[in-house]
Amino acid sequence: MSGRTSIVTGASSGIGLASAERLRRRGDAVVLVGTDAGELTRVAEQLGGRDVARPVVVDVADAARVFDALSRLSSVHTIVLAAGICQHAAIDAPDADAIWKRVLDVNLHGAWHVLRATVSAIQLGGRVIAVSSGLGKLGRPEYGAYCASKHGLLGLVKCVAAELAPRGITVNAVCPGWVNTRMARADLQALAQARGWDIARARQEIESGIPIGRMVEPDEVAALIEYLASPAAAAITGEAYDISGGEFFA
Repeated sequence: MSGRTSIVTGASSGIGLASAERLRRRGDAVVLVGTDAGELTRVAEQLGGRDVARPVVVDVADAARVFDALSRLSSVHTIVLAAGICQHAAIDAPDADAIWKRVLDVNLHGAWHVLRATVSAIQLGGRVIAVSSGLGKLGRPEYGAYCASKHGLLGLVKCVAAELAPRGITVNAVCPGWVNTRMARADLQALAQARGWDIARARQEIESGIPIGRMVEPDEVAALIEYLASPAAAAITGEAYDISGGEFFA
């Protein structure tokens, strides 16, 4: 055991799960935050049991419950803010307001709630890594809520990086493009339905716009996160790293 404790939100799948796996392999105890109790329990068992992988079932959008669940931690070394949802609607759609609120509550406010609950416990030389998106730098029609939440997350990273730098704590973001996750596959399905394609055609269309010719894998993003959480990255803070297979340069 390294003696380090890491918190990973969105830990039951995708980039969050891959990050938890990497941090656990390097010897950290991990606190697995998510909303699906069954999935979190499964992941905790996979990573070695509750002594080294503790599931915490909480919706990061709920400030009071996040504070209750996480503020009792006395020592935290790494925080990976990977909880996120992707819902979209045109600005004039009937459900646009509800989608705006829910996406901002999870993707942006949720990160704020976790940081507020844990900031006093982050150790000198600690690490915070937020999962933003290529759409945290770019825009896409009908993705106003998602883009706003991920742009906002980059602003939060820059501000908190400056605040925590005197404690040797670095705060950075990663900005994935298309990653082979459950959330991305749902987005592909929605694209296929909207265009009248099958899912294979939708994936082909997406991957034709990625110079390396494929989606990024969750573990590839997690590898970048692991680097930013390492001692080797001690001089890197306030940055936002693209990992998109060359899909965008922003």
